[in-house]
Amino acid sequence: MTTSLAPTPLTSAPAAPAAPTGGLARLPSLTGLRWLAAFMVWGYHLGIVKPAHNESLAPFFRAVSKGGIGVTFFFVLSGFVLVWSFRPGDTTTGFLRRRFAKIYPNYAFSLLCALIVAAVTGGIVSGWSVLTNILLINSWFPVDGFPNAVNLVAWTLCCEAFFYVTLPYLLPRLQRRATERLYVWLAVLPLLALLVNTAARELLPAPAAAHFGFFPPGRYHEFLVGVIVGVLVVRGSWAGPGLWTSSALVVVTYVAHSWVDISVVVPVLFAALIAAAATADIDGRWSPWRWQPIVVLGEVSYAFYLMHFLVMTTAVTVIQRAGGAGYWFGEQPLFGGAGLFAVGTLVVTLLIAVPMYYGLERPMMRVLGTRRPVRSAGS
Repeated sequence: MTTSLAPTPLTSAPAAPAAPTGGLARLPSLTGLRWLAAFMVWGYHLGIVKPAHNESLAPFFRAVSKGGIGVTFFFVLSGFVLVWSFRPGDTTTGFLRRRFAKIYPNYAFSLLCALIVAAVTGGIVSGWSVLTNILLINSWFPVDGFPNAVNLVAWTLCCEAFFYVTLPYLLPRLQRRATERLYVWLAVLPLLALLVNTAARELLPAPAAAHFGFFPPGRYHEFLVGVIVGVLVVRGSWAGPGLWTSSALVVVTYVAHSWVDISVVVPVLFAALIAAAATADIDGRWSPWRWQPIVVLGEVSYAFYLMHFLVMTTAVTVIQRAGGAGYWFGEQPLFGGAGLFAVGTLVVTLLIAVPMYYGLERPMMRVLGTRRPVRSAGS
């Protein structure tokens, strides 16, 4: 049996049309939206890590109490962006190499930082959990604490790695499907996700059921929704709501999610918002998410996401060991120590994320990656 060493083409489909005259080849609005998702996840984790009782900050923590669905946004966005930035005639090897260059150097740095913090603070980390983190397979193991070992956010990178590996086999098949069939799949996916999640909760052993949300195949429908909508937008067949309507739907859904679990429909609504923002950029229409400060924050949002939880937990450890827990986390008037903790950890994380992006992520993409795609969504 012989094996060809020639790179495998992702697809032979013709190139999608370039952005219309007056539009943008890049999609900066999606980069801006990335910052909103990262900020929501940051706020959600802040509410978990910081046991404060500051009533002045209660409205903020209520607002971000469901911010964990920002991870769903990242998964949907990944699917969309990968379709948008795809080059006809690309190879599987070239595609995976670019994705490795994008995510792994910053991830490796954050993992090293987490291990250093664990060593300094006396944290216990098993060699097996370190190895699975290095290989990005940690969330495949339904063991208590295992998906979140070393650096809590690493499980999402494990899911992303799985998504990347499957895309070269998924995308050509979706590109060959009729537009009507893609819309049917888009409507059916939330129902399938509901059935799968219910079956996992009822039929799996307790440890596996508790960790199903970390399991990469269990989150695949979110990525798939982004890929399908990306194919529709590139094809010019997307017929979803406009930017303001889709934004309002996302806000209403987020608020409603505080009372009832409607997580299975969230990916479709996120995909509609992403498609609307992308279409605004393509057509050259105004979008609030192209505001330059938000776009800059969006550029560093991946590094910010990797480091934010580690900064929070390290700060809590330092404060507690210094005997300052009463001031920072106790009953407080007005802004108080809790507010200083929130602003301080946000600023420190940004101060780490900016040099990670400019000094590590971008240079490594030039060194390890290949020529950038003609179309890019800033991801």
